[in-house]
Amino acid sequence: MRARDLGVGGQRVAVIAGIHGTEQEGLRHVPELVAMLALQPADIRLYEDVNPDGTAAHRRGTSAGVDPNRNWPASSFTAAQSRGPRPLSEPGVGHVYRDLVQFNPDLVVVLHSTSSGPFVNYDGPAEGLARRFAAAAGAPWFVKPSMGYATPGSLGSWMGRDRGQPILTLEFLRGSPPEQTGPALLAGLGAVIRDGPLEEEPPRVR
Repeated sequence: MRARDLGVGGQRVAVIAGIHGTEQEGLRHVPELVAMLALQPADIRLYEDVNPDGTAAHRRGTSAGVDPNRNWPASSFTAAQSRGPRPLSEPGVGHVYRDLVQFNPDLVVVLHSTSSGPFVNYDGPAEGLARRFAAAAGAPWFVKPSMGYATPGSLGSWMGRDRGQPILTLEFLRGSPPEQTGPALLAGLGAVIRDGPLEEEPPRVR
């Protein structure tokens, strides 16, 4: 797991470019992210890939068959083959978890992709930030408050619901060309970071 410190001070923002090995739309933009984030008025930590073994094998989960986005120490975690025997059983997840706790970000942004994208999902007090991202990224991006299914042990559950910190989950349209995903990502992320955090009501229970 490689992490880079970028930016020029201000709010602390953590950006995770890849977490599922079959969702590499964000990873291909790491060079552009590094160049753009280095100039932003924030203290930014860019995590390139939580699951490099899965990425190398083009496999969603880790080498142990665990979904790295179901292995976090959220109160919703329950042991299962797909989630691991215990939270943080996967080395990549454990490394990022410990670093995130130490970094203590004001905002987390994690990049995914899905066949129903592109949209922004959020947890914690982040609805306004999600809407800001979608507006700057442009059509057809939209805000999707709920994934529509349970996500036990997810990063969003741990960070947003348990810790009450804002987290945005960016879901690219799977297979979209980089000339579409790149400009939308940079425009949306830049708007979220440059304009700073929003004062929001506590997250709704859903």
